[in-house]
Amino acid sequence: MIKLPGLIDPHVHVREPGQTYKEDWGTATQAALAGGITTILGMPNTKPPIFDEETLNLSLDSAKEKAFCDYGQYLGAGPDNADIVAGLADKAAGLKMYLDSTFGELRLDDMSLWTPHFEKFPKNYPMVMHSESRTMAAAILFSAIYDHPIHIAHVSLKEEILLIKAAKEKGIKVTCEVCPHHLFMISEVSDEERGKKKEGRLEVRPRLATQEDVNALWENMNVIDCFATDHAPHTIEEKDSDNPPPGFPG
Repeated sequence: MIKLPGLIDPHVHVREPGQTYKEDWGTATQAALAGGITTILGMPNTKPPIFDEETLNLSLDSAKEKAFCDYGQYLGAGPDNADIVAGLADKAAGLKMYLDSTFGELRLDDMSLWTPHFEKFPKNYPMVMHSESRTMAAAILFSAIYDHPIHIAHVSLKEEILLIKAAKEKGIKVTCEVCPHHLFMISEVSDEERGKKKEGRLEVRPRLATQEDVNALWENMNVIDCFATDHAPHTIEEKDSDNPPPGFPG
């Protein structure tokens, strides 16, 4: 028998506020406890997104009322809220920066918008990057320039894990996580698996990668700092629709 302490899931989409028909703090934390997880950290790409004091308090108040386990809530980096989120750092789990396409409204396409956050967000609080390939390289460069620690979410590609390995070897303050589906699933599936109703159920960001990418993650397990589910619930009707949202339940 292997005994483990209560686990922490640092990457969970609770869907509250705005989409509680999918999930809320009550159901998310009950499910977490059922899986041996005693702390979850909620992501900010809700509706509305968690990007200021009002929306942060909205989420935290709901969590205080409904949650069955320990929790934290990330703030979302926007184009003009660097001062606001820096001032709220001690109430949040950290800052999430969306640098690539994902589910929700938060996204920073212009790298000039990253600078105020790297300059102002306290260095003793996490800055988590949704960044893939080129934007990941850019985020690591920003980390080196501003001497600001960053955490790379849901690493999925060989080129990404090797880049993070090289950055760590150079002393750049970067950590990373990997999700179970990127360790055990690949993009190549049979025609039967890719049936009409299942197509949307394979939608996830970052997308499922190749067997070579999966092998690279396993071969560089010592580079990975933690595992996260990226729990991202949607309804079956949404996943089977003509415009399925990305995300797997964790």
